[in-house]
Amino acid sequence: MEKIRDFVNQYTTIFLTLMLGVVILFSSSCGPVDEDNIDQLLQSEETANATSSTTTETDAPVPADEPIGLETLTFTVDATNREAWTYFSFASGDLVKVGDAENSEAWDIGFQRTQVKLNGGISGPGMGSVVMLTETTFEAVTEAPADGYLSDTEDTLAIVPQSEKGWYIYTGPPAHWILPLEDRVFAIKTADGTFAKVRFIGYYKDNENKKDGGFVTFKYVHQPDGSRNF
Repeated sequence: MEKIRDFVNQYTTIFLTLMLGVVILFSSSCGPVDEDNIDQLLQSEETANATSSTTTETDAPVPADEPIGLETLTFTVDATNREAWTYFSFASGDLVKVGDAENSEAWDIGFQRTQVKLNGGISGPGMGSVVMLTETTFEAVTEAPADGYLSDTEDTLAIVPQSEKGWYIYTGPPAHWILPLEDRVFAIKTADGTFAKVRFIGYYKDNENKKDGGFVTFKYVHQPDGSRNF
């Protein structure tokens, strides 16, 4: 009996020793899970996420630049001279000096008091012509008409210098005011064939009090690329 007990004890000791060896081997291969290991694991995961995020942002398509709209400009012309015309160029956005208007392409539109002429027809060698658009607003005109343009003739200027038929209304006595028609926009083909839209907004140096007439103020958009888009 004593031999049997010794055999069992010996067998149990060997089994426990083997089990302890397996546990130690497994622990050494996996490594201890302590705070240092947890920090390393978290840091590795954050680095992986950051790399993934950076790759996603780099691969994202870059949006194309949005088109820049044409600028609306306002200009006042001193058209007080009853004998001479004053000339304006849409390309330069300023007045131009012209010696012989009928043979010069340097100007687009001319002013003399309430009269307005264009560089085309009998007035000049350019392609100047106009379509008068009524019952509309300046902002609503986003494209110049494809046809219907009129040039200056011996009978009349294309922008008619008469009350209500052109760009203004004349109130008559006692005030004798010249008031631009607000619902009227002029699509103009310039001397070089490009397009502009124009709305007249004043006739006086002091428009608020209607004093000092002959100063024509207008706002415009010029499309220099040859298209009819504004």
